[in-house]
Amino acid sequence: MADARVPERYLNDRRILRLSPAARSSLIMATVWAVSNRTDGLIERDDIPLIPTFDQSTVDALVSAGLLTVSGADAWIITDYERDQTSRAEFEVLENMRRRERTKKRRQRSKEGDSPGGHSPGTVPGDSTGKARQGQARQGRQGEEDLAVNAETAEITDWPTAVPGSGGLPESWVESDTGEWVRA
Repeated sequence: MADARVPERYLNDRRILRLSPAARSSLIMATVWAVSNRTDGLIERDDIPLIPTFDQSTVDALVSAGLLTVSGADAWIITDYERDQTSRAEFEVLENMRRRERTKKRRQRSKEGDSPGGHSPGTVPGDSTGKARQGQARQGRQGEEDLAVNAETAEITDWPTAVPGSGGLPESWVESDTGEWVRA
C-alpha cells in the first residue's frame, strides 16, 4: 500500500497559498495519483482524465507557480515529488524486504510447528498480576500450601487432593460412580 504525503510546509508555502482551490486540489490529487501509480511524479497528458477531480485548466497555473515542471510536449513532473514522496525504487525495496520477512517468518513457523490452528502443548503461562513469591506460600488461603509450584515459571505442577470432610471440599460434594466430584 502506498501513502502520499502532503507536507506541512504546504501551510506556509506561498506557491500553494496563492493557488485557486481548484489548482490546489488538482496538485494534491495528481500527487496522490502519481504515488499510487508509481510514476515518480511524471504526469502525462493522457493521464489527466484518469486523475480524479483534476481540472486540466489549472495546469498553466501549476506550471507558473513552479509546482509542475514541463517535461517534453505532453508531460509534466511534480516539482517537489522526489523530496516529498516515496519513489518507485524505494517502494520496490520495501516490498522486497516485506516479502523476505514474510518468507522468513513462514519458515520459522513451519520449523517450530507453531502454525495457526496447530496443536498447543498447553504450556503458555497465564497472566501474572504481581511478583512470584519464591518458596513462600500465600497466607490465609486454605489448601494452597500443598501446591507444587515451579519457582522459575510459577507453573503449578501438582494439585492437592481434597477429600470431603478434610476441610478442602464442602460436605455437599460427593464422588460419583465415574470418580468425579459432584454436588450432592
